[in-house]
Amino acid sequence: MRASIFISFLLFVNLAFGQRSKPDTTYFDSIRNMEYQLEGLSYNIINSEDENERITSCFYFIQTLKKALKVPGSYDYDFNGLRTVSVLRPDDNQFRIFTWNLLLDSGVYRYFGAIQMNNRDSLVLYGLYDSSDHNRDIYYAQFDNRHWMGALYYQVHHYRWKKEDHYILFGWDGQDARTNRKIIEVLSFDEDQKPVFGKEIFSVEGDVQSRMIFDFSNNTAMLCRYEEQEDKIVFANLIPINPLFEGRYETYVPDGTYDYLEFKKGYWYRYPFLFEDRKENSFELRNE
Repeated sequence: MRASIFISFLLFVNLAFGQRSKPDTTYFDSIRNMEYQLEGLSYNIINSEDENERITSCFYFIQTLKKALKVPGSYDYDFNGLRTVSVLRPDDNQFRIFTWNLLLDSGVYRYFGAIQMNNRDSLVLYGLYDSSDHNRDIYYAQFDNRHWMGALYYQVHHYRWKKEDHYILFGWDGQDARTNRKIIEVLSFDEDQKPVFGKEIFSVEGDVQSRMIFDFSNNTAMLCRYEEQEDKIVFANLIPINPLFEGRYETYVPDGTYDYLEFKKGYWYRYPFLFEDRKENSFELRNE
């Protein structure tokens, strides 16, 4: 059964559907009926105490979601009932991205996702395949949808540079029983409009990376998000609870200061101490 969920997910491949129709209440009623099924399945994925039931629910969730997204006009349906599934759209509404996770009894999370494009003439769906156990050079490499890092996305920030669209994704990954992870990376689309994850645009002390990754104790929370008021990416600075534990990320916690990334001429540059000259409550910080 465990193998079947991952094999079945391989069927969640790039799909191009036929002519897109305008929203129709008949179609919406059909999607809504499937959403009720998806609600129950997503609840079981998160809350069932039995691993086989969680895996089986994930298998049927994938199949039902694929079926729902094939319905004409599905892009215009919000799926607000899916409380345990992240559904994000950038401000230009060029696509939406679904992500969710499955916890195994070993304490390891597996991630699933899909990008549904907002095309006028056709609907295109890209399945996202969690390859985090096999990816190499993760700070610098670019990955396609079949070699996705795997994360539960909670925010997307869109900007344009030299007539190209960039989408900064902020994700959470429950690494293992002791460590969590936050990921900042950029999503773009190549000349064939296929998704590409990662691009060397994050400059950290002269080292240009494709993504930023923060590992920290699962007993704490880390702020990491784009703040529109500041027009910066803000994140908590992490340190080990004891200098002797440097490199043991299960001991890393926020130290109460916040660093930031600021965009300049195509790159996001890291700077320390956002609040060095100001009060810390100069804007609301949400612990995401």
